[in-house]
Amino acid sequence: MIIDIHTHIYSEKDYKDYFKRAKNQVAKAIVLDYKPVSPGLAQLIKLSRQNPNIFIVPTIEMNKNISSQLKILEKYFQQKQIYGIKLYPGYEYFYPSDKKVWPIARLCLKYNKPLIFHSGDVYDPAGGALLKYAQPIHIDELAVKMTQCKIVISHFGFPRFMETANIVSKNDNVYTDISGTIDETSNQKEAVSLLSQYRNDLLRVLNYFPNIKSKIMFGTDYGGEGTPLYQIQPYINLVKQIFTAKEQRTVFYDLAEQIYFG
Repeated sequence: MIIDIHTHIYSEKDYKDYFKRAKNQVAKAIVLDYKPVSPGLAQLIKLSRQNPNIFIVPTIEMNKNISSQLKILEKYFQQKQIYGIKLYPGYEYFYPSDKKVWPIARLCLKYNKPLIFHSGDVYDPAGGALLKYAQPIHIDELAVKMTQCKIVISHFGFPRFMETANIVSKNDNVYTDISGTIDETSNQKEAVSLLSQYRNDLLRVLNYFPNIKSKIMFGTDYGGEGTPLYQIQPYINLVKQIFTAKEQRTVFYDLAEQIYFG
């Protein structure tokens, strides 16, 4: 079975659409919120109670009172209703190495849950996001300062695959996922070309950093049927093409079980 560590399932419809598309291959889906601590988080937690195979990871608004948000999230951690915290550096103009991230990392460490960063490319129709904050290299300093905190670099830092692989290889506490690169294309030829290129890019970095094969997790970035990010099966096929049967077990399930539920 599979754990998808990177989805955006925000409604009962999203939930039904996702698991219909997954075709009984996914056992658990982790839902990453993109809104700060708000009534919306309570609604997501309610959704997870109604559907026990989804698990919620909230975010924090970095330009507001972090301490007050952490107090709320700690209660959710205590109740085992959230499974990590995700941050969005490129959208909120802060570096992962910034000291204001440290108390968030300490809270994740306290409850043995991961701190996840949106990393690499950004989706921002309004044009306000800044790539310089989202570069994976800035996670290295935090990883060195918070060596016991589990850190996940989302999207393999696309398109900075080699940089991400270097950071994951160097730091025992840093992991990554393969989500968010395979999106909707205008025709089948482009779809085949995209998947082929992504496979080749991953094979290239794994030749340089073979030790990170055990530190990669399955994720899709599923955002709903009305978005460009609805693919699931191509990601499954990708893992089967790149990894051995034993390695697939780690990518698909075992590592996520350890990082998020251990």
